[in-house]
Amino acid sequence: MVTSVASSTNPAQVAILPQGHPSTSAAAPAMSALGLLRDIWQGCWRRDSWDRASLLRLSWVFVLAALCSWLGIMLSHQSEGVATIWLSNGLIFGLLITQPKRRWLAYFLLGLSADTFADMFYGDPFRLAIGVSLANSVEVVSSCLLLTLWFDSPLDLSKRKTLVGFLVISVVGATAVTSALGAWWTLLLVPGPPWWQMFRTWYLGDMLGMAVIAPLVIMVQRPAFFSMFQSRHLPHTLLVLSHPMIVTILVFTHSTDPLIFLMFPTFLLVAFRLGLPGTVFNIFLVTLMAIGFTVKGYGPLMLIVGQHMLLHRIVIAQLFAAVAIFTMFPVAALLEEKEELKNSLAASEASYRKLAHADELTGLPNRRAFNLQLENAWTNAFTYRKRLGLVILDADLFKQYNDSVGHLGGDACLRSIGQVLARIVEPAKGFAARIGGEEFAVILPDTTELSAREVAEEIRLRVAGLGLPHPTSLGGVQTVSLGVAVRVPLNGQASIELVKLADQALYSAKLSGRNRVACG
Repeated sequence: MVTSVASSTNPAQVAILPQGHPSTSAAAPAMSALGLLRDIWQGCWRRDSWDRASLLRLSWVFVLAALCSWLGIMLSHQSEGVATIWLSNGLIFGLLITQPKRRWLAYFLLGLSADTFADMFYGDPFRLAIGVSLANSVEVVSSCLLLTLWFDSPLDLSKRKTLVGFLVISVVGATAVTSALGAWWTLLLVPGPPWWQMFRTWYLGDMLGMAVIAPLVIMVQRPAFFSMFQSRHLPHTLLVLSHPMIVTILVFTHSTDPLIFLMFPTFLLVAFRLGLPGTVFNIFLVTLMAIGFTVKGYGPLMLIVGQHMLLHRIVIAQLFAAVAIFTMFPVAALLEEKEELKNSLAASEASYRKLAHADELTGLPNRRAFNLQLENAWTNAFTYRKRLGLVILDADLFKQYNDSVGHLGGDACLRSIGQVLARIVEPAKGFAARIGGEEFAVILPDTTELSAREVAEEIRLRVAGLGLPHPTSLGGVQTVSLGVAVRVPLNGQASIELVKLADQALYSAKLSGRNRVACG
C-alpha cells in the first residue's frame, strides 16, 4: 500500500518471480517450486494459453488495476497522506490466483505496468513509481506461489486451513515484506517521516486491502457467489445485509459514545445467514463506510481528541476492520464446513438408505422397501376409501431354467423381468419390487380390478416376448404366472390380507397351467 510523502507514492500489484521458494524439507518442495515456475514461464508462450476471451479479459484487468491504483492514491491524499485501504494488490492477486498458471506472467506484467502508469500519471517520477510497483509485486507473487505450493489450486477460501493460510501468508506476511520494501525505496528517493512510521501506515492499508479485496474478487468470479442475489434469495439477502449497514450508519454518525462493539452481533448474523461470501461482501462494505465516516470526521473515533489525530483515528479504524476480518472470516468458513459436512452426511445417508431398500441384482426395490410401501399404500387407501391393487408374479419353472442355463443365466433372466416391470409399472404410477428369489410384486394404488388385470397381462406378454429359451416350458420360452387382488381396506384389516389374496390367485394361475393371470 502506499502512503503519500512529498509526492504521492502507491503500491502496485502483480508479480515478479521471487528469488526464493518455501521449503519445508530441502529437496521435494524445491522441486515443486521449480516445476511451478517452469509451468508459469513455458505456459505463457504457448498459443493455446490465449484466446480472444482471455485477451479481452487481460485488457480489462489493465484498466481495473490502473483505476484501483489511482483510487488508492486519491484516498491517501484525501486522508492527509494515510493509505487507508490499498485496493490494487488484492485485486491483482484475486484475478491472478484464479487464472491458469500459464497466464500468470502476463497478468503480472500487466499489473506492474498498470500500477506504474497510475503512479506516473499522478506525478511520481518513473524511478520512484517502478520501485514502489516492484515492491508491491512481491506481495502478489509470494502470495500466489506459496499458497499454490502449500494448498494447491484452485484456492478454496471456504476451507478453514486454506483461509488461515491466506490470512497468515498473504494478509500478514506478504504485506509486511512489501510495506518494508516500499517504505525503504520511497524514503531512499523522497525525504519523509521515519521509516517505521511510513511502514506502519503503509502496512495497515495494504493488509486491509489484501484481506478485503482479494477474497471478494475470488468469490465474485464463482457463479455460486451470485446465488444470494438471485430473485428468489434477494429479499432475504438484502434484509440480512441491511442490519450491519444500518448499525454502521448509526454507530459512525454518533460521535459521543464508543458504540462500535454493537456491530459484531450483526456480523455474526451475516455469517450464519449468508456464509462466507456474504461475510466477505459485508466486511467490504462496512470497512469502506467506517473509514469513510472517520476520514470525514464522524463516528466514535472522534473521541480520540487532539490536533492532527487523523492518522491515529484511521489506524484504529483499520485495526477494527482487521479484527472483524480475522474474527468473522474463520467463523464463516467454519460454518460453511459444517454445512458442507451436514450435506455430505445427508447425501451419504440417502445413498445408504437407497442401497438398503434396493435389490442388488435387478435394481428394483427389495422386500423391505415393498413392505414399507405396502403399509403406506394400505393406510392411504383406508383413509380415503380407495381401492388398492396388488399383483404377485413368479417365474415359471425357474429352478429348471436355472439348472439349464446356470446361475449367471438365471440372474440375467431375473434382471430382464425386473426391466420389464420397471418399464410397465412406472407409467402406471405403481410400485414394483423383487420380494423373493424369482418372485416379484406390483402395488397399484387407486385402481380397478380390470386395470390391475390389464397391467398384469401386459407384464405376462412382455416377459414371454423376451424369448428367453426354456427347455422344459410348454412354449419353449421363460414365462411368468401372476395373481391379482384388488380391495378397499376395511376397518380392522391388515395389508397382509391383500397379500394372501394375491398369493392365492398366483397359486391358482400356477395350477391352471402357468403363463397366465388369475384374480383373487
